[in-house]
Amino acid sequence: MNRGTGFGTGTIAACMLAAGLLAPGVAAAKPDKIGYIDVPRILEEFEGFRDARKDLERDRKAFGEEYQRRVMALNKMAQEIQQGGGMLSEAKKKEKMADFEKKRGEFSEWQEGESKKLQDREEGMIKRLEADVRKALETIGADGGYSFVVRKDLFLYVEKGAVDLTDPVLASLRRTAKESSPKKK
Repeated sequence: MNRGTGFGTGTIAACMLAAGLLAPGVAAAKPDKIGYIDVPRILEEFEGFRDARKDLERDRKAFGEEYQRRVMALNKMAQEIQQGGGMLSEAKKKEKMADFEKKRGEFSEWQEGESKKLQDREEGMIKRLEADVRKALETIGADGGYSFVVRKDLFLYVEKGAVDLTDPVLASLRRTAKESSPKKK
């Protein structure tokens, strides 16, 4: 018995047993079954996400072209005001400057609004894909008896016993997309 604390070896073991840290007659606990998914691969290979990303890129390109067109129009307007400023009356100059400032403000509002729409679309696209992957993993994980499924790209090390579930997740995403797409005649 340890005289300094009042706890003997038997007392410590009894406390651990009571706390559930030692279980009499139980060998080792069942090891966790770990799976992982390769998210960059899913983003690259899943047709539904790829197609949505292409649509988004097309809209970004259209935004860029419209942005350039509007900037050129504003620059032209500013140049006309600057070059013709000496021939205009003070009242006409003020009128042209007020019109320019109004158009510049409208441009800023348009730019902010369009940028926000594109950003919201991208975030929504990612959230939908994430929700679809989680839904697929609920079934795959439960059916396979997995304790954990992790993102491979977020871990520095994944043990050799971990199973790559990327292919079953892709298959599930494709099946769900096919089932939810409108039937073609």
